[in-house]
Amino acid sequence: MTYKTQFSKIVIAVLGLCLSSVMAVASNGVKDVKQIQDQPYGEYLAGLHAAINNDVSAAADFHAQALALDPENSMILRKSFILFVIDGRYEQALKVAHKLDDLNISDSMVQMFLFLEKMKAKDYEASLTRLDNIGSAGVYGLFKPLFKSWVLVAQGKTEQAEANMAKLLENRSFMDFKQFHAALFYDYIGKTQLAEQMYAKSLLDVGAMTLRTAEAYGILLRRLGRDKDAHQLYINYLEKAPDNAILKRALKDMEDGGRAKSYILSEHDAIAEIFYTAANFLIQDNIRRPAAAYLRFAGYMKKEFYNADYLLGQIFEADKYYDGALKQFSRIDRNYPLYFKAQLQTAWIFEKMGKLDESITAMEKLSRDFPENREVLAALGDVNRMNSRFEEAGIAYSKYINSLSEIKTKDWSIFYTRGIVYEQAKKWKLAEADFLKALELRPDQPQVLNYLAYSWVDKGINIDKARKMLERAVELRPYDGYIIDSLGWALYRIGDMPKAVEYLEKAVLLQTDDWAINDHLGDAYWAVGRKYEARFQWRHALSLKPDEKLIAEIETKIRDGKKKP
Repeated sequence: MTYKTQFSKIVIAVLGLCLSSVMAVASNGVKDVKQIQDQPYGEYLAGLHAAINNDVSAAADFHAQALALDPENSMILRKSFILFVIDGRYEQALKVAHKLDDLNISDSMVQMFLFLEKMKAKDYEASLTRLDNIGSAGVYGLFKPLFKSWVLVAQGKTEQAEANMAKLLENRSFMDFKQFHAALFYDYIGKTQLAEQMYAKSLLDVGAMTLRTAEAYGILLRRLGRDKDAHQLYINYLEKAPDNAILKRALKDMEDGGRAKSYILSEHDAIAEIFYTAANFLIQDNIRRPAAAYLRFAGYMKKEFYNADYLLGQIFEADKYYDGALKQFSRIDRNYPLYFKAQLQTAWIFEKMGKLDESITAMEKLSRDFPENREVLAALGDVNRMNSRFEEAGIAYSKYINSLSEIKTKDWSIFYTRGIVYEQAKKWKLAEADFLKALELRPDQPQVLNYLAYSWVDKGINIDKARKMLERAVELRPYDGYIIDSLGWALYRIGDMPKAVEYLEKAVLLQTDDWAINDHLGDAYWAVGRKYEARFQWRHALSLKPDEKLIAEIETKIRDGKKKP
């Protein structure tokens, strides 16, 4: 079991009761409803429904109304607390946390937020008292020693803080997490040699925080006057993650002579980073709700924490809570490296919301604002292609291709995609040229072999060459139902019916829910005299909702059979 998986399971175990109560009401809602039956809590039930559907803001609104009706209800208080946290309503969350604490029904999650309140207020003695109230089970046993070290530093008790950190490092569990935060700690208190050792050890463990560690280590190297080492570090990790905007900015700033600035400028920043790290590990396993709560805690401790805003926006987008995602992305400052990506995600969210014109307008503006970034041109092509605006898609992809100073092997995909657009726009000669160019750049690419060869078969040209290409594609992708279907259909078109049936049956087994493959198999069955089976396949194809224009054709085949190809 990997460290990341261990971490995720522990978080689920510790936070599960608090968080799952909000999201799993669908399975135990009857019990919850019985607790409030015969009471006027339509607001509460509406809040549960909104929470199940990931509308966090609406859920928080309804729970606030329910609390106004019954401010002592512990069940509503608990669920309201986590919703207020995830929606960033810190004042409301604190009021609920104190109420739960007064009622002696708070848990470690609540106590942790009360600790953060005291820490943020720089009431460090009270912070330590609150810290003692947090349990030590699971992930809290990892957090508490880290929190304590930073409180002690804030109090000026650096030696005690170091001793506390050293004790934490004696236990080998979750070592990559600990090493990264120990590195930040030693870096902050000026023990740069220890910090460098910890950064180097942390980088040996490839995981969720590798790039963040490289960023922090690079800042330290630069502050030590070791720009050459920092440059090599950035280059090494940009080779692994060429699109990492933060490392790219760090490298550019260094080349431009800019000053290296740490993102840990206070004890509060360090605590925010602990939550950000935890959220990163969780999101690797797609555990979104606890990750969202941790990111809100991070935002509570560090006001302009744009990395946390960006990750939270991604979580909300994955949850289809688009209003929340848009709000988080809009918080990111224009001068921050993640601004471009946040704006591009915003444009994609508009498309997901059915606001195509707004999406395209946003992308076009982004293209004007960042003319050197061709990623938005690819996005413009994609959003138009996905919405059957093939002319506009072709123009965008062409701009992308024309912006390339040198065409490389990796660019096969843009020619392939533009070829699809041209084919859909009935510009076959242009499409064929792009498919051939894609194969020139990436010979034996199965998707390109399949699309080009299938198109040739469909047009009745280059049949023998198409068959060989499809046979090669099947060799490369023996479990791809679509490619096997293409070979089966090619065999059908050239009259090799027994082989066509053999391959089309395989294709249907691999892609049972594709109407076109079922339709093809029906045609092949009819050709070999298996008429009952043919009509069964055609009826099944109809049930899978084929293209509207083909429904009548399939219905005719069911009634009259299929003419010879």
